[in-house]
Amino acid sequence: MTVKRILLGLGGTDYTPVAIQRAVELAQRHQAEITGVTIMDASRLRDVGSVPAGAAHAARALREHRLEVSRQSMQDALESFREACDRQNLPYGVQQERGEPFALMTNLARYHDLMVFGLRGIFDYGLGLDPQDTLTRLVRANVRPLIAVSREYRPIRRALLAYSGSPESAKTIKRFVQSQLWPNLELRLLTCARSTGDARALLAEMSAYCWSHGYEPETEASDASPKTRILAAALEWNADLIVLGNGVRNLWLNRVLGSTALHIIQHADCPLYLAQ
Repeated sequence: MTVKRILLGLGGTDYTPVAIQRAVELAQRHQAEITGVTIMDASRLRDVGSVPAGAAHAARALREHRLEVSRQSMQDALESFREACDRQNLPYGVQQERGEPFALMTNLARYHDLMVFGLRGIFDYGLGLDPQDTLTRLVRANVRPLIAVSREYRPIRRALLAYSGSPESAKTIKRFVQSQLWPNLELRLLTCARSTGDARALLAEMSAYCWSHGYEPETEASDASPKTRILAAALEWNADLIVLGNGVRNLWLNRVLGSTALHIIQHADCPLYLAQ
């Protein structure tokens, strides 16, 4: 997999500076161009709920405040993005959109190789309006590959690969390994299964695949719940990135995302790589 076009969500949140830094780092390494995107969902910003009698003025003031905060945050994020790209002499473009973020990002994703967003907050602009909504909807819709960055920047040296044994999960790991996003990575393969014997068999096959691409992964077979073990293993091993695949499509959409992946999105302290 070659990375030549990176889509960067400029959400004006605490995660935005790290998202910019991560996208610039990857663009430098892979000689890629970056598209920085801001999206103002005016209808959502104007929705202040039911307005009691006599509170129309306060409601109007709140709407205007939200719009102004969003505009300013968008401009600040765009300025930081342009400055970062200019410093490194990187090719880039800017798109300032209006409308529903999920639909717009789904469309833009078709024409990019990789997306970079904040782990908790994509187009929130610091207002706290359900910051995970767009990210979880993109994940549900299998809009991938996607890197969700943490609040603090960290060099990516160690990646924990969560492998369920499903074809979709295998595709995620294969895509990550093939992409060679970061050089000299240490990898750790983790499989959670009721039978540790089954887990070890899965690990042997995927480990051999990684070896063929120049990696020498450590392995872990666990009979614990992936919902808890993935995060615990990442913490214990001091992982800089979690590579998270999905299971069978319907199972993933209806059950796994509602528990394991959503739990990890909500509680991970390190960046996530999601792909299919």
